[in-house]
Amino acid sequence: MVSDKSIYIKTFGCQMNVYDSDRMRAGLEKNGFRPEPDVRRADVILLNTCSIREKAEHKVLSLLGQLRTLKDRDPHKVIGVAGCVGQRMGRALLQTIPALDFVVGPDAIDRLPGILEEVYSKGSRVVDTQLDGGGRVYSQPVPSAAWARPAEFLTVMKGCDHFCSYCIVPFVRGREKSRPIAEIIADVKRLVAAGAKEITFLGQNINTYGKGTAETLSQLIDEADRVTELERIRYVTSHPRDLNEELMSQFGNTPKLCPALHLPFQAGSDRILKRMARFYTQAEYLAKVERLRHYCPDIALSTDVIVGFPGETEEDFKQTLHLLESVRFSGAFLFKYSSRPGTRASHFTDEVAEPVKEERLERAQEIAYGWIKKENEGKKGRKEKCLIESLDKKGSYYMGRSLSNKVVHVLNAGAACLGKIIEVEITDATVASLKGYYVGAPKVSRQMDPKISASVPPA
Repeated sequence: MVSDKSIYIKTFGCQMNVYDSDRMRAGLEKNGFRPEPDVRRADVILLNTCSIREKAEHKVLSLLGQLRTLKDRDPHKVIGVAGCVGQRMGRALLQTIPALDFVVGPDAIDRLPGILEEVYSKGSRVVDTQLDGGGRVYSQPVPSAAWARPAEFLTVMKGCDHFCSYCIVPFVRGREKSRPIAEIIADVKRLVAAGAKEITFLGQNINTYGKGTAETLSQLIDEADRVTELERIRYVTSHPRDLNEELMSQFGNTPKLCPALHLPFQAGSDRILKRMARFYTQAEYLAKVERLRHYCPDIALSTDVIVGFPGETEEDFKQTLHLLESVRFSGAFLFKYSSRPGTRASHFTDEVAEPVKEERLERAQEIAYGWIKKENEGKKGRKEKCLIESLDKKGSYYMGRSLSNKVVHVLNAGAACLGKIIEVEITDATVASLKGYYVGAPKVSRQMDPKISASVPPA
């Protein structure tokens, strides 16, 4: 049994990868590994990767090139790749990167201790990209924790059955499988007892949670709403096709469900949506936005947009701009299309030229970010209830999130605010975040002492 080795884990990509990294860390610590924040000092370096876009993969491959220097200096250092890049590239990645010792997919997390045992005891280079088989229900309880972050992620399902023509998720995460509600609620209670105030339920297509069983996402939300001391509930990511009336009606009617929803529309043109295999139209999407705002007038909607999908004409793109103008999202993630190997869209031959993609991205950003900035500036002088989660990335101020999922930097908050929901008066706003003062405390900016900053993990 390998023991007393240190491990450094770097996470790329989505919230589900953050959750998976936590599971890796907890499982390896249980088997004698020590967390090491300095990559140069770690015995084991593990990259938990994202493959959703080509740029994300390039970041991983670039970092692996840099890590080779550390391996050259210390041949006993072990380097591994986990997550979606590992699942997609498998043995080819091991053959391409001589410094790499093991490659694993998302379903190999629980097998990591045994994989590292094989690497150390036999000197083997290991590949494990086996996806779990079986039925629609699977089990994945979170490890027990003495302390939880104020806002925690919790995976409730994995995989996707939709096979959008551009998306690699079904190939690297497999088909949809859901965890039982009873198991999830036990995890929620354990995290709340350890200090969590907010839980975000995760699934690649979370609206179809419980597919093939008698359980549904709306039932899970209702059960979580009854958990004592849990104060906030969120979930991602939703698919417009599967967002039904029951789910929409819970916004504004379920006390702990935050009035915020991420609802990717991807493209405004019905023709492009059909090529993407999204199975809804612009009119159907807008009708659901109207129903959401009927149930919860103040709901904050965010979205994903792909510009420059193969075959997209200027007229198609203008429909995307129209949708951005019509909905006026509270948050938006906009990307140029990038082909992913193995997807149906990777065989489309009518690629949009890169300069056209770039120009369209800029136009879409101008509209989307313009509305976000206007909304954020409209919050000046208002008070927002914010859950304080951590220091900001610069280690200067404590930050949290409002009910509408806006990042808020609190200029006069102290360590006593960590993990609490406080009222913040907003004084400044940008596209990315809000700033303000903790109501009831002196309005004195508390830029963190460097010694304090070093002792508190940043966001």
